[in-house]
Amino acid sequence: MITKPEKIFKKFLDERNFNYIFQPRNFPYRPDFLMNDKGLILNINGCFWHNHGCVNSKIPEKNTNYWLSVFEKNKARDYENTRKLKILGYKIINIWECVLRDDKSKKRLFNNLEKILQTV
Repeated sequence: MITKPEKIFKKFLDERNFNYIFQPRNFPYRPDFLMNDKGLILNINGCFWHNHGCVNSKIPEKNTNYWLSVFEKNKARDYENTRKLKILGYKIINIWECVLRDDKSKKRLFNNLEKILQTV
C-alpha cells in the first residue's frame, strides 16, 4: 500500500526520471525508496507515527502512556534501522509528511533534493 505522502514523492521522482525501487524487500527493513545507483535511501516519515514534534504529531490525550511507549519503540526502531543501513554503506534522507503537505516547504524540499540527487 502506498500512502499519500509517498505518492507525492513518487510523482516528484517520476517527473524527473530518477531511477528508484519502491519499498525494496532485501533490507533489514523495508525503506520507502531506494536509489541504488546513488547508494541512497529516502524515507517518508509520517509525523504522527514517528512523533515528529510538529502540529501533526500531537500525543493523544487518552491512553497517553501507551502512546508514549509506542512512539519510543518507533523511534528506537528507526534509529536501529538507520544504523544498519549506514553499516551497509547507504546514505539516508528522511522526509517528513508535514513538509510534503505545505506547498512552500515542498517546493523548497524538491528544489534542494533535485540538486542533491543530480550531484550524488
